[in-house]
Amino acid sequence: MAEAVKDLNWEDYREWLFNNKSQLNAKYTFKDSKKYHHLAFSDELVSMKPSRKRQDILKGISNITRYLDIKKDTDFHELWLKWLKKKEIRWRMNPKTDTYLLANQIRMEDVLKNIRGLPEKYKIFATFVLVSGLRTSEAIEAFNNHDKICREGVMELFWDRGTKKANAVYCHPILHDKMKYKTSASRVTKNLHSKYLGCEVRYLRKLNYTFNATKIDPLLAEFMQGRRGNVSQRHYFLPMMSNHRRKWKSVWLKVLKDLV
Repeated sequence: MAEAVKDLNWEDYREWLFNNKSQLNAKYTFKDSKKYHHLAFSDELVSMKPSRKRQDILKGISNITRYLDIKKDTDFHELWLKWLKKKEIRWRMNPKTDTYLLANQIRMEDVLKNIRGLPEKYKIFATFVLVSGLRTSEAIEAFNNHDKICREGVMELFWDRGTKKANAVYCHPILHDKMKYKTSASRVTKNLHSKYLGCEVRYLRKLNYTFNATKIDPLLAEFMQGRRGNVSQRHYFLPMMSNHRRKWKSVWLKVLKDLV
């Protein structure tokens, strides 16, 4: 592979990335590919502990091997994937974390403090993710279409993506009139980085579940996170949301006070 990379047209590779990825993703992937391609199939990579840096290295190498296969008719990408499997190198940075254990590791107070320090637009979006408990991609779509799907304080989604479902979530009055702009995955990735937020954005969903399950109702928490219920059961679960709405607003108001 070293010989193939030696003759690589980096400008063409960069253009290929930008044609197939978001601008921000392509920018960082190109940087990581150029900096770390020499670690492909190396003992150094095998001994490297799981981390965000290792994830970036794996992504950079995976993209450059894919590019070489397309442009030079090689088999580097297939060999790379087989090598990763053989060496038991996994993409996951950390093993799955128990929700309640995570709640003890990442305190709500610390997350709220970090959210307060964000620029206004991202403070509002981060608060929405925390309060709604939606996955990041779902939160972006719901946030951008808030005016269309929010009815009387409830956002009915009922999205089904195979193993991932989203049912319905509350819209807090504090946020309702502030969601008047749109955001994107690249902006969220850049501005809600863990170095600003204190944790990955996806952990806000876990904090949300723990909070709703312990302060309000476990069944309601599971429904709003898409863990149970579906569009055919909406007539059972939506009345339950109406019954708990006042309590939900009250307990979250204490959390959101002076936040946005």
